[in-house]
This record gives sequence, structure tokens and C-alpha cells, in this order.
Amino acid sequence: MRVGKNSKHSKKVDEHRRFFSSAVVFRSILMLLLWSMLTSVWAGGSCVVAKRQGDSLAIEWQASFSDSALSAMEKAKKRLLDQGYRKKGQDVHAQAGSDLPHAYLVIVKTGYTTLRGQPRTSYGCGFSPVSAGEAERAALYDLRNYSWGWKPEFGYEVVERFRY
Repeated sequence: MRVGKNSKHSKKVDEHRRFFSSAVVFRSILMLLLWSMLTSVWAGGSCVVAKRQGDSLAIEWQASFSDSALSAMEKAKKRLLDQGYRKKGQDVHAQAGSDLPHAYLVIVKTGYTTLRGQPRTSYGCGFSPVSAGEAERAALYDLRNYSWGWKPEFGYEVVERFRY
């Protein structure tokens, strides 16, 4: 018996193929979503800086297996606020964060004088799953993004370097 293109058997086979291929895609998407939730909800880090008129006053950071970037940011921000950085004219904000489950964290600090003669302190915070060197480069990039007047020739010091 020959099965034609428009037979009932052929239509059933096509329906099963579509169903199983969409089920495989659905399962794959579901697995990716679950994996991303597991790796991002339970680990991460954040750096929070207190500033006043462009000058960085203090930095706090939090990074661990048990914190997401959001919860790490909230904890670091609370520590700065508890230290009194809530006065008029001061701003406490998250400067960098990561949902990486395992990473290197490097924090850099620099002091320099602006073109107008104002002393400035600035921080940079960087994360990298690859190496501490990559995290340091990310911290310098972060420093440059938040301190437009800073130039590499002004120098910097590494305040913190660790892996979580």
C-alpha cells in the first residue's frame, strides 16, 4: 500500500514531528532559563560609592556565593548609609555589579587634581570570570566611566583584589 502526500497517515506524522520538535525547543529554553536563574540568583557582587559633587567619599562592596547582584548592592548601600553618607548633597549609588557565580573582583582608587584645581578621589570596580588582570582592566574602565577627568598617567592603587 502506497501512502500519498495527503493521506491521513502523512498528516499524523507531520503533526507528531511538529509537536516533538516544539517540545524539544521548549525544553531547551526551559533548561536555559533555569540555569540562568540558578547562576544569577544565588551569586554575585556589587560596588556602591558615596559621592559629593563628583568627589568619591567612600566605597563599599559585597560579593559572595549567597548574594545576587541586587542583594549585594542593597547590603553595600546600607553599610554606606549606616556610616552617615546620607547628608544633603551626597549621593550613594551602585557603580558596578555582576551576576557572575564565580569571579575576580578588583577595586582601584585614584587621587588627582582636576583642571580647575579641585582635588578628586575616584574609585573603579571590575569583575571578571577569567582573571584578576581582566577584572583590573574592567575596574579601570569603570573608573574612567565615572571620572571623566582621570587619565592613566595620574596613576591608581589596587584597594582590593579577591575571588568569590
